[in-house]
Amino acid sequence: MYRRLSGRRASLVNALAGHLRSKLLLGVLVLIPLAVTFVVLSFIFNGMDGLVQPLVDIIFGREIVGVGIGMTAAAVYLAGLLASSRVGRAIIRWVEVGILRIPVVSWIYHIVKDITDALSAVRKVSSRVVMVEWPKAGTYTIGFLTKTMVKDDGKTYHSVLIPTTPTPQTGLLAIMPDEEVTFTDLSVEEGIKLVVSSGILAPDDLMNRIDTAARGGAMPVKEPGEESLAEAARKR
Repeated sequence: MYRRLSGRRASLVNALAGHLRSKLLLGVLVLIPLAVTFVVLSFIFNGMDGLVQPLVDIIFGREIVGVGIGMTAAAVYLAGLLASSRVGRAIIRWVEVGILRIPVVSWIYHIVKDITDALSAVRKVSSRVVMVEWPKAGTYTIGFLTKTMVKDDGKTYHSVLIPTTPTPQTGLLAIMPDEEVTFTDLSVEEGIKLVVSSGILAPDDLMNRIDTAARGGAMPVKEPGEESLAEAARKR
């Protein structure tokens, strides 16, 4: 009797420890992006506010609350303008070269840049999140649909990026027939989170959603008035 109670107590303790460990890790993964965003924006806001407020005080004779926020928004907008022009991209590359020569700063910059490049690259090339049986039957792998092609005989094929974890901008390219690709109702952002977190941020009902999709319950999401990739390819 005592051994049974001890065994149950140990099982409860292990279950509780596992629950706490998984939820704490999930909480960290959720809070880190928020914390980093807050720290970066606070740093930029305080810096802008410190630079602009003395000038505002001279012109208007008093401090104006919110000037730092306005200047921060303007700086972000100007950075976007620079990044969209050839001259601006050259200036950004020149700044990056200088940053990458600073020992510790270059390491931090590399990590953040790799993450943002990964998210940007996948969003640009992918229109849907799909599931494929890879590398063997019965084993499901997340993939990002990049293109749909139709042969002369009418058979549809899909180009699917099978990403590596945790950097979804790299991976394998597979060209697969339509019947071997299962469309899901996951958004591209959900798919990226799933890959980057190594499955930790997978929705609890993921497998149910996969089963529904496999039975034909999840079709490619289309905006109002937008045709699917396969339909567009067939018309061409």
